[in-house]
Amino acid sequence: MKNRSLLSLVLALALLAGCAPAAEEAPPAPPPPATTAPAPEPAPTPTPEPTSEPIPSPEPVDFREFLDGVNAARKAAVTREESIELPAEYIPDFYEQNDTFTEAEMDLLTTSHGPEEDLTKDDLLSDADTFFLLLQTTYGAYYYFGGDEVFFPIRDAVKEELRALEKPAVRDLEDILYQHLSPLLVDGHFRLGRYTMRTPHAKYMYYVPGLYLDSAEGAENPDCIKPTIGPDGQICYWYAALSHDGSDLPDTLDGNSLKWQKARGTQHSDDALAFSRSEWEGVPVLTSRRMHARQSLGVSDKNALQAFSSCGGEYADSPLLFFDVRGNGGGSDEYIMGWFQDWAGTSNPIRGATAHRYSQLSGRIIGNYPAKRMGTWGGFCLEGTWVERSGPVFVLQDKETASSGETAVEFFRMAADVLMVGGPTLGCALVPNNMQFYLPHSALSCYFGTGLSFQEAAVNRDGVGYLPDLWVESSQAMIRVKKLIQYYGLNGEQS
Repeated sequence: MKNRSLLSLVLALALLAGCAPAAEEAPPAPPPPATTAPAPEPAPTPTPEPTSEPIPSPEPVDFREFLDGVNAARKAAVTREESIELPAEYIPDFYEQNDTFTEAEMDLLTTSHGPEEDLTKDDLLSDADTFFLLLQTTYGAYYYFGGDEVFFPIRDAVKEELRALEKPAVRDLEDILYQHLSPLLVDGHFRLGRYTMRTPHAKYMYYVPGLYLDSAEGAENPDCIKPTIGPDGQICYWYAALSHDGSDLPDTLDGNSLKWQKARGTQHSDDALAFSRSEWEGVPVLTSRRMHARQSLGVSDKNALQAFSSCGGEYADSPLLFFDVRGNGGGSDEYIMGWFQDWAGTSNPIRGATAHRYSQLSGRIIGNYPAKRMGTWGGFCLEGTWVERSGPVFVLQDKETASSGETAVEFFRMAADVLMVGGPTLGCALVPNNMQFYLPHSALSCYFGTGLSFQEAAVNRDGVGYLPDLWVESSQAMIRVKKLIQYYGLNGEQS
């Protein structure tokens, strides 16, 4: 976790009240010494001084110290000298593939259609060949995941299993392809028929509800302790961790019996606008549900997105801001790009590297490329700009935050005084520029991208996503941040 080092500082400096041992009681007064003389008039016995100093109650975590720690960790990641680059072996030229498909074949591959009648085993074997040819010529992460040396043996194994079936069907092709490819393709966008390739690699937030800790100091397993917002708004700690299905999480830690619960994602109604604005006690609340317009909502949704893209400058000086991207599954980056550039005053909000294949099929869908670019990659590296600013921004995120919704999270991670609250994002960023294809005979659909992209570091976060700074169950994120603002007195309008 990126913020683990800063938490150790926070933990050492600040503890929450409520769980410290009680101060030692004063010992009883000593009995008077034995004597034969008449006893004097009894006098009040003075209360003796305690034999040790009382143990003070621990102080709550200081909000500014916590925020400064997050700022320091993020700024160090953004401003480090070494660039992020895509290794040459991930993006080799592929001129020999420029004439792979005929015009008729490309039409069939890019147009939705039904399966042929009376499909034969040979038809399905042919579709298996076509599928792997699609990957070889078009898939942006083909070489990242190993290229021909990895994919050709998988193709041969798939065809061998199909041949062994007496009467294979489309579902058999779909199942066999998934079984062989899903262990390899850690790609948040890639879909094959009814399957998503990220499924076996996905990591979800698990937490133990209602059990809050003043400190993570001395914990048996620090990886299972995360900062959160308590019911009264204090920054405190609780048991939270990443897991695929919870089966690897401990039943007990630190003498506590742990009943882990999987965090839920946020679902929105179909009639919710892509973007909306409101206020809470004078604090702007910006809600971004998706980065594309719903056809069913017509012009109103398109207008909402245009308003989103152009209003960033209005909030550049906001002392407090909510930006809610829970449940935002993506669309186009252009809207958050426009908003963020105006809000942050920078045209370079990302630290990363991105490349795109100029291939036959991507050109067919996106638009004709110059002939000299065919068979090559177009790309760029951005050093990113750390945005110095003040005034807390709370970005609410969850496991349904993906693709262009995740781009919003990436942008905000480049700015000071921003806290991510909720759960991890989906992890859907390695392969951009995704497109739909259909195999010729079976009409089996496949959806994958033609680019390759790293953000912040040359690592693949797909399935895991970007982790929050404050781990809060999604449905409670807004409520808890409001409590935090009140607890720490962050809103000047309340004073």
